[in-house]
Amino acid sequence: MRLLVIGGTQFFGRALVEAALARGDAVTVLSRGQKRPPFWDRISHLAVDRRDHRALAHALRGVSADAVIDNVAFTEADVRAALEGLEGRAGHYILTSTGSVYHDFTPPAILRPLPEEAADLAARGDLPYAEGKRAAEQLLQAERAVPFTIIRPPIVQGPHDASLRGWFWYQRVADGGPVLVPALYPQPAWRQAFSRDLAAAFLLAAGNPAAFGKTYNVASAEILTLEDFVRLTARIAGVPDPVVPVAQERLTEEAPWYEPPYAHRFVMDISRIQRDLGFRPTPYAEWLEETIRWHMSAGLPVAAGYARREDEVALAARLSPAAT
Repeated sequence: MRLLVIGGTQFFGRALVEAALARGDAVTVLSRGQKRPPFWDRISHLAVDRRDHRALAHALRGVSADAVIDNVAFTEADVRAALEGLEGRAGHYILTSTGSVYHDFTPPAILRPLPEEAADLAARGDLPYAEGKRAAEQLLQAERAVPFTIIRPPIVQGPHDASLRGWFWYQRVADGGPVLVPALYPQPAWRQAFSRDLAAAFLLAAGNPAAFGKTYNVASAEILTLEDFVRLTARIAGVPDPVVPVAQERLTEEAPWYEPPYAHRFVMDISRIQRDLGFRPTPYAEWLEETIRWHMSAGLPVAAGYARREDEVALAARLSPAAT
C-alpha cells in the first residue's frame, strides 16, 4: 500500500510509520524535516510546514496515495487544504481527531463509555483545539469528497512521548517516596491509548472499505482509576504502594505548584472499532511497563513541579495516619 503520513516523525506518528514499513508499505512522510527517525532512509520525504497551506498545495502536487493519514490537521482549513492539494489523488483520507471533541466533561457518577455519536460536533465555546477538531470532522462528514475515516484517541502514552505527562507520575513513583493523588468524587477514571495500538488502528482502517465514512474511538480495553494507575506504576517499578489521597482543595491550598495530569473522568466506548476492524488493544500493564522503561532511560528533564518534591513528601507525612 502507498501511504502518505502527514506528521510522521514524532510519537504515535513515528510508531505508525515504523509499523507500516514493517508490513511492507511504501511510505511518504510530509513534515518540516526537523526530526529524522532511524527509518529516514526507508521513506520518501516531503519537506513542508503543513500550516502553510499554499506551500502544502505545492508539495502535494502530483502526489498520489492509497491512503493519507493526517496527524496534524487541527482546523477545518487544514483538512480542506490537504484535500484540495491532493485533488482526488487519495484513495482514502484518515483524520486524527481527539477525545476532546466530546464537549460535556461533567464527570458522571456512573461510568458509561461514550459512543462516537455522543460527540456534539456543533458545540463551540470551549478549547480552540477541540473546536478546530470538531470543525475538521464536520467538513469531512458534510462534503464527503473522498472516502474518509475519523480516529479519536484519548490521552496517548508510549515511548517517545514529548508531552512528559506520564513522566510526572513515573519519576515520583520511582524515587520510592509517597505520591499525592487528588481525592475527588467521582474518582478520576479513564481509558487511555497506547501509541502502537493507535498506529495499529490506523493501519487496520487504511484502505479498508469497512472503515469508509466511519468514526472510531481508539483506546485500551481497561478502565483505570488514577489511584489504580499510580499503584500499577509502583508495582512495575518494584516499590511499595505510594498513594496518599489528598482532597483537591488542600492540594490547591498547600501545594499550588502540584498540577497532576490524568485527574479527570473520561471513558470512551471502543466496541465499534473492535467489531468493524478487529482492533485488539495491548494489555495495559504490558504497554505501561514498556512506557515506563523508556521514560526511565531517556535522560528526561525533571518532571513538572519535581523541584518541590521535598515539600510534597513533607505534606504527605503530615497527612499520614501516624502523624494524626
